Amino acid sequence: MVYGKFQKKAWVMLFFFVAWSMWLLRNDVIFKQKIPKYDTLFFLIVTRLCLWLKAIEPDFPCSSSDLLRFVEGLIRWTNSQTLRTGVMWSPPMTNRFKWNVDGSFIEKPGPFGIGSFLWNHHRILLGIFSLSVGILDSNVVELRAVVKAIELSAFNCFLHHKYIIIESDSVNVISWMNNLHNRPWIHHKLFSSAQRLASCFDSITYTHSYWESNHMADHLAKQGVHKISDFVAWL
Repeated sequence: MVYGKFQKKAWVMLFFFVAWSMWLLRNDVIFKQKIPKYDTLFFLIVTRLCLWLKAIEPDFPCSSSDLLRFVEGLIRWTNSQTLRTGVMWSPPMTNRFKWNVDGSFIEKPGPFGIGSFLWNHHRILLGIFSLSVGILDSNVVELRAVVKAIELSAFNCFLHHKYIIIESDSVNVISWMNNLHNRPWIHHKLFSSAQRLASCFDSITYTHSYWESNHMADHLAKQGVHKISDFVAWL
């Protein structure tokens, strides 16, 4: 139910401010014999949250009074100055093929989907897939998307002995694929499958992309969330 990196930080911080404020009130009641005033406690929690939000994002415009009156100010706010500009998708180099992969969900907790597009250097779309992978950890979902792209490439004779690029907006997964020592052992079957199938190609590389240049794959992944059967198409 919480969308946006800033809003997720606020949600996590709120828990600690509630616990900390209640602890301070408890000490005042026990050691200073103060009478608890819960309206004051509530206002203090919101005030502390607001001060810390302004500490991490100085451009956040809402005061604690604003948040008490209109919580939408927190839910909808985006710092336009921190948005990445000029982040664009780029085609692969000549005689190379690029998969843009992603994993996504409609609501959390809930099932995830994965999706991907395959492009050549002429910006021609060659293939797509979209499917549901169930309820998994988000990193595992992104890893499943990468492995699925490798599997489909290996099953397509046209792509054998070609140069393949797999692009994902998951920093963790790209780090895993590029560094054997970073790979969590629990997912060794997926890594082993990817490594075995990679022998079908002259080269396979894994690169990171920002979401802004990967939104088409994200859209296809969202479509895959509720698919009953796998959707794969070669164009």
